[in-house]
Amino acid sequence: MRAIELRRVVKRYGRVVAVGGVTHSVDRGEVHVLLGPNGSGKTTLLKIVCGIVRPSEGEVLVLGRSPFDDPDVKASIGYSPQEPLLYGDLTGFENAILYATLNDAPRAEAVERIRELAKSLGIGEWFFKRHLKTYSGGMMRKASIVAALAHDPEVVVLDEPTSGLDPDSRRALWSFVAELKEGGKAVLVATHLFEDAEAMSDRVVIMSAGRKVAEGSPEQLKRSLPCSYAVEMEFVSEPPKSVVDAIASASVEGRMLRYGLTFRIYVDDPSELSTVQRLVEGAGVRALRLEAKSIGLDDVYFMVTGRALGGGEVGAEA
Repeated sequence: MRAIELRRVVKRYGRVVAVGGVTHSVDRGEVHVLLGPNGSGKTTLLKIVCGIVRPSEGEVLVLGRSPFDDPDVKASIGYSPQEPLLYGDLTGFENAILYATLNDAPRAEAVERIRELAKSLGIGEWFFKRHLKTYSGGMMRKASIVAALAHDPEVVVLDEPTSGLDPDSRRALWSFVAELKEGGKAVLVATHLFEDAEAMSDRVVIMSAGRKVAEGSPEQLKRSLPCSYAVEMEFVSEPPKSVVDAIASASVEGRMLRYGLTFRIYVDDPSELSTVQRLVEGAGVRALRLEAKSIGLDDVYFMVTGRALGGGEVGAEA
């Protein structure tokens, strides 16, 4: 029995299709990550899994049962939403105890688990002593995750869990998710950050316009591309259009991204870097940086969907 099972799930809001026919499953002891920008259907899909939003079509099963009307199924899910739903006049600890109580967790067990969760996430005494309304965004995020897991759910659903976290806390969260996996939890995460997907996932589901457009382990997805390397060039000033066009023509399928004065193209052989370098030098254009790197999940997203995940402009025009 799959921990999470989605079969041809559709969600419409009037004429808008928020989720378009997604079929997917997650087993216990797995971490699956929905990767995509805002508006790609990730949050709606998580709410459907948690029994908060009913689909317009399709079937949803959590631990073999519907999450919409069965309180026992709902209690088996721990959900930390993108915008934490916590009480500002309570401490983080009091919020977590409240959520554990609502899910019928014995108080003594909940207190012990909350302390363990706080330790795993590097949470200090502020969690136990200060009211939530005094927390920073990162502190609020950690408190939300503890509250979601205080009753020891079998299925864990996290929406943008590293939002507001500093680099050290972000890495601690990655390790924490790995611990959940080792403990046999089924974990479903939504993020727009490709580094999070790379670090946490067994499988990545690439979402675009409400649809699942690709799926696989990070390495499988990267190997599926017709290229293995990304070449980045950063210029001192705007290069002539003839140079930009020539750079794009050197890329696999003519695909190119630009971030201001930084251009990224795709090649299958790192030795092609020298070809690009000669092209730039021959045009008399000054480059601050010219380097090749291995393909990442942000590149996979662009090559699969034609859209930039990290805010870059597609093509030659800025």
